[in-house]
Amino acid sequence: CCGAMVGRKGLASVAAVCLLGLGARAAFVVGSGRATASTSSSVLPRRSLGPAAEAVESSEAEAPCWASASRFFAGAMLGALLLATSAGPAFADVDDVLVPVDGKGKTVMLTKEGLNRGKRLFNNACATCHVGGGTRTNQNVGLGIEELKGSTPPRDNIESLVDYQNNPTTYDGLKDISEVHPSIRGADIWPKMQSMKQSDLYDISAYMLYMTATIPEKWGGGKQYY
Repeated sequence: CCGAMVGRKGLASVAAVCLLGLGARAAFVVGSGRATASTSSSVLPRRSLGPAAEAVESSEAEAPCWASASRFFAGAMLGALLLATSAGPAFADVDDVLVPVDGKGKTVMLTKEGLNRGKRLFNNACATCHVGGGTRTNQNVGLGIEELKGSTPPRDNIESLVDYQNNPTTYDGLKDISEVHPSIRGADIWPKMQSMKQSDLYDISAYMLYMTATIPEKWGGGKQYY
């Protein structure tokens, strides 16, 4: 997916440069043609045709100048517009990202609706401690992909993250922490978890893994980004 994003951005940049080049070429080509005509007329004697004819001839001589200028500025504006729209960070489309479902290699392609729902649920229930994928209560363990992979069991897929939200444990997997971490098991202590369904936990987990795939350098990066 990264290759596709870079390819689209590169094509936009090439198109912008081509438009700028075409605008400049039109200006210089027409300008050189006008200069040739002017040179020829200065060499050959010309009979006066009267004020009316001279006015028509003058307007015809000015027309190529305006035409070349308009083509140049049109090309420049289109080129600048394309450069501006392609200069921002390249984000993957939702359809380009496959999120791991389990530890056996199964993946799923998210929908925009599911992703937005997962983001909303995450912000409401988790962002107080995990804003931007970090962990305010423990700066050493965030929600970046490497930290998720390094836990016991690994939490780098949807099913494992759903299991954690049901029954959270310490990073080494040895101790239950449902009393100090929001969870379904500790829902009597954590009111926000009382209304959570398994589908909600699924969407939250999918959103977290989507973020690790699309902005891995920022998600879980800490205060320098958030």
